[in-house]
Amino acid sequence: MTFAEFTMTFFGKMLVYTLLATFTENTIFSRALGSSTSLWIIRKRYQILSFGIIMTVITTVSSVGAYLVLPFVRETQYYSYILPLVYVGIIAVVYIVMLFITHRLPLKNRDIMLMFIHRCAFNCAVLGALLLATEYELDLPGFIGFGIGTGLGFTLATYLTYIAYDRLNSKAVPKAFRGFPITLFYIGILSLAIYGMIGHELPV
Repeated sequence: MTFAEFTMTFFGKMLVYTLLATFTENTIFSRALGSSTSLWIIRKRYQILSFGIIMTVITTVSSVGAYLVLPFVRETQYYSYILPLVYVGIIAVVYIVMLFITHRLPLKNRDIMLMFIHRCAFNCAVLGALLLATEYELDLPGFIGFGIGTGLGFTLATYLTYIAYDRLNSKAVPKAFRGFPITLFYIGILSLAIYGMIGHELPV
C-alpha cells in the first residue's frame, strides 16, 4: 500500500466514524448522555462553540489513549469489568494534563476555560463515547473519528436545543410545561426525528 492509499484509507475511516458518532450514535439524541450538561450550557448562555471544542479535544485525546491501552486490558481475565475503570483513569489523566496546560498558558478567559474543562471531563458523554467505541472494535482512525464525532455531535445537539430555548420558555407554552419539561419533550422529538432519518424502522 502506497502512502497516498494509506492516507486515503486512514482519513476515510476516520470520516465514516466521525459521521457515525455525530448522528447515529449522538450521545444526547440516541443515548441521553450529557443532556444535563447541555441544558446547563444553554441556561447559562455560555459559549457553545468554546465548550464544544474543549469537549471534542477531551473525547479525541481520551479515545487515542483508549486505543493505546486497550490491547493490554484485553489480555486481562476480567476485561469487561475493569474496562470502565481504565477509561475513567484515562479521562482523569487527560483532565489533569489539560488543567496543567491551561494554568501555564497566558489565556484571557482562563477561569471560563477551567470551568468548561471541569464540566467536560466529568461529563458522562466522554465515558459513554469510549465504551461505545469499544463495542465497534475500532482501529486507530475509528477511535479518532469517534472521539471527534462525539464532540461535534454534542455541540450540534446543544446548539439545536439552544436555538429553541427562547421559544420553549415563552408565554405561549403553558406554565406547567415551561422550561425544563418542555425542553425534554423537544429533545425527545428531535431524537425520534433523527432516529427515523438514519434509516431505522419501527418494530412490527
